[in-house]
Amino acid sequence: MKTLEATSIQPAAPTQPWKVPGFTSTLIAVAAAFSAFSLMLPVIPLAVIASGQSDALAGATTATFMAITVLTQICTSRLIHAFGYRAVMIVAALLLGLPSLWYAVSLDPASVLIVAAIRGIGFGSLCVAQYALIGEIVPAGMLGKASGLLGVAVGASQMVALPAGLLLVNAGYSFDVVFFIGGGIALIAAFMAVAIPNVESDASSADAAGNDEAGVAIDDPAWRRAELKYERRQRIIHSKVVQKAKFAIPAKPRAKISARIHRRPRPHGLIVTVVPALALASVSMGYGAVSSFLPASVRDIDPAHGAALAGIMLSIVGAAQMIFRFFAGMLADKLNRPGTTMIPGLILSALGLAGLVAVLALGWPLATLICAAILFGAGFGLVQNEALLEMFLRVPREKIGQASTIWNAAFDSGTGVGAIMLGMVAAHAGYAMAFAGGTVLVAIGFIAELTDRGVQRRHRARRVAASVAD
Repeated sequence: MKTLEATSIQPAAPTQPWKVPGFTSTLIAVAAAFSAFSLMLPVIPLAVIASGQSDALAGATTATFMAITVLTQICTSRLIHAFGYRAVMIVAALLLGLPSLWYAVSLDPASVLIVAAIRGIGFGSLCVAQYALIGEIVPAGMLGKASGLLGVAVGASQMVALPAGLLLVNAGYSFDVVFFIGGGIALIAAFMAVAIPNVESDASSADAAGNDEAGVAIDDPAWRRAELKYERRQRIIHSKVVQKAKFAIPAKPRAKISARIHRRPRPHGLIVTVVPALALASVSMGYGAVSSFLPASVRDIDPAHGAALAGIMLSIVGAAQMIFRFFAGMLADKLNRPGTTMIPGLILSALGLAGLVAVLALGWPLATLICAAILFGAGFGLVQNEALLEMFLRVPREKIGQASTIWNAAFDSGTGVGAIMLGMVAAHAGYAMAFAGGTVLVAIGFIAELTDRGVQRRHRARRVAASVAD
């Protein structure tokens, strides 16, 4: 009688992002966090004004929230290294949701600003942890699609939640109802964080965890260990192939083969994230102007229907962001490299802002605004995804948390600085000049990207020349 021998079979690596352990839970947590943020973003200033407080205090609530969000993002990677993703995400979600209930008790100036600051700590920590966790648990070959799905979760939640809070208030519900709903949605993010694997960042686990004979952390999931061992073997194969290629293959094809076999992070630490961050921040500053001044500028053109048209345009911008961010991720995975749509994204963003200038300054038809919204939203979505992928794939894995911090800080600070800086332009020279200033800022990001690519081409040429000399 034959007996079956027990064999040790490694679990196969996931073939789709949603099959990666923890990815779906993280995606739901992302959607919940941005829904809670978006639901209350326009409602809190409205509630402050309705309570008899000043417009300045209403604006200060949003400014305080965003400022603390950016400052917290700078520190979050250290918290992740110290406590792990699960603990940081749970506490951050609680800080985002529970303090909002205090708005139902008091809307005095001290309470409003303190609660805004506490919620900013939660939102900033949650954003960085969620994006960095995706970079940790998803294999590089699926990171583009995963980042695109993340953009869909963010875009869809904002499209639904941004108008939902105002609709509830307009329907006769009290502000307190919105505060309780927003707090409850944030708690969903905390609940989903409990369901994610207790992943530690590579920087912390490298010191604390043991390693197997291949140098792979024992505490990693089985599929992760298999993937890392495979990558280690590929590096060995890569070095052997390159050595043989020196004697058999011309220099240019040899360089292409080397690049395909193994995509190595660039050296020089986090400085390699500067150009993608600058590109993202340049478009984010334009978005700060669009989100802040588009309704007022369109209302000046068409007092009767301007507000409704502006709302439609902002929804179009959000939808285009979501669709094209996902498209950029899919294309990056298919081509096995990021950055392909970065330059087109910057061009589309600039054209969208230029379209707004044409309507406001040159009297182009209002229908042009729809085209401008599509162009800007599409370009912004492409740039968001490409910047994130370039940062994640340029840095070593142990610095993914810091790269996530830089991406979030570039996005949020760019939006805030753009709203303030271009708002000053609008106050002195009008809305058309503000959007023209946004176009110039995007052009700066475009020039930085072109310069970076030229530098990289020269570096590759030097490496090819050095290999030929050897």
